[in-house]
Amino acid sequence: MTKRTYMAIDLKSFYASVECIEHNLNPLNDNLVVADNSRTDKTICLAVSPALKKFGVPGRPRLFQVEQIVSKLNYQRLQTNPTHRLTKYSSINRQHLINSPTLKIGYKIVKPRMNFYMHKSTQIYGIYLRFIAAKNIHVYSIDEVLMDVTDYLNTHNISAHALAKNIIQEIQSETGITATAGIGSNLFLAKVAMDIVAKHIPGDSDGVRIAQMNEQQYRKLLWAHQPITDFWRIGHGTAKRLEKLGLYTMGDVARCSLGSLSDEKNEEILYREFGKNAELLIDHAWGHEYATMEDIKNYRSDDHGLYSGQVLMKPTAYEDGLKIVRGMSDNLALELVRKHVVTDRIGLIIDYDIKSLQIDNSFNGKLTTDYYGRKTPKPDHAFINLKAATSSATELRNTFKMLYEENINKQMLIRRVTLIANHLIDENLIAQKQQFKQINLFTNPEKEIIQDKHAQLKRQRDRKIQETILNLQKRFNNRNIILKVSDLEEGSTTIQRNNQIGGHHA
Repeated sequence: MTKRTYMAIDLKSFYASVECIEHNLNPLNDNLVVADNSRTDKTICLAVSPALKKFGVPGRPRLFQVEQIVSKLNYQRLQTNPTHRLTKYSSINRQHLINSPTLKIGYKIVKPRMNFYMHKSTQIYGIYLRFIAAKNIHVYSIDEVLMDVTDYLNTHNISAHALAKNIIQEIQSETGITATAGIGSNLFLAKVAMDIVAKHIPGDSDGVRIAQMNEQQYRKLLWAHQPITDFWRIGHGTAKRLEKLGLYTMGDVARCSLGSLSDEKNEEILYREFGKNAELLIDHAWGHEYATMEDIKNYRSDDHGLYSGQVLMKPTAYEDGLKIVRGMSDNLALELVRKHVVTDRIGLIIDYDIKSLQIDNSFNGKLTTDYYGRKTPKPDHAFINLKAATSSATELRNTFKMLYEENINKQMLIRRVTLIANHLIDENLIAQKQQFKQINLFTNPEKEIIQDKHAQLKRQRDRKIQETILNLQKRFNNRNIILKVSDLEEGSTTIQRNNQIGGHHA
């Protein structure tokens, strides 16, 4: 079997770099933040330029955090300046700030443009295709790809390092965007080499950062690396569960997997804690990954679904929450039709705002701890199996309304809304499948047949309407081309969401 070589490429501070270049700025030398400052200062910044990161600003801060950090830095500049004065002028240029300590640190804020970023990402994907066939490229995110480069290396008799450098230099030459690369003997090692090593090493003579790793190098260099959350697929939740077992590094996990049943630490405790996911965790601890690019391309989830989530701009009352759910339900129905699928199981999750506890002092429900360590009301959630698989906006809207009214605490303020459509089924398979229904002595079969036919006609009517809406949206490139009266009501967020991609301005 041919040994495979994999490559991961990440576009450095992609959104911020794109904006810097479009504004004739240098992402490595100019301070820029991609954020919608028309929202509150609690809005999450989409990106921060590498130059601003060097001043200690994290990659995905909230806008007020950027303001606080820069204010603190300017105060420090004031204190360390011999005259204890700063000029009224500021600069976003890092080199100017270093050369002129009396200048205030400034930064430029630009509004996100998601459609533009997607166009730029597509342009860069075209560069990848000059080297690697599409079947050997997996688009991991808008700014990151995983590739099996084995065939190209064998055909062109070139090293993986040289290939990575050629691709990175071509991207920079044509777009101005810098990139880093990781190379590995499997997908996991390529990703880890990029995430943990390449992003933190000095560039070569051409400023290119590339890291290459095999299993032995991985164990030598990264078994003791912390925090463990730097590793692919290990989030804060997994890290806390490992910490509970006394495991803090990948080396700890690997050693634990070697223990016998009589030892305090062995692979059995990992399987008890993580179930079948322990197998992947142990494999990654040893630097193993058996999935190939072909496996990724052929993967189909057994229980895939559609998820629509929205973090609200402010704590929202019960009545307005229902308006938001209604609009999100309509959009979810459109997405089902667009994908030619139907669902027979839906769910609703509502996260409450911390201010709810200040309003209702008598609240005695369950509490949970949020990301910042604060106590907040535990989210409410509800799921329901539908009588028939559907993509009907009317049916989904009515069912989500019922779930909302029956399960949500009316006294609480809402902060996040998530709608879920599970168990998606190809609508063509449903049409071909003969439906059977069990009856009993207490039902009227003829009446039920009439009701079912009536419901089916309503679904067909809804589908035609939804298809028309989708066609008009596509034709005029405007998701707000047709709106319901309820979308115009105060408190509805449908129009705003239709102008966004991934929660950011399109």
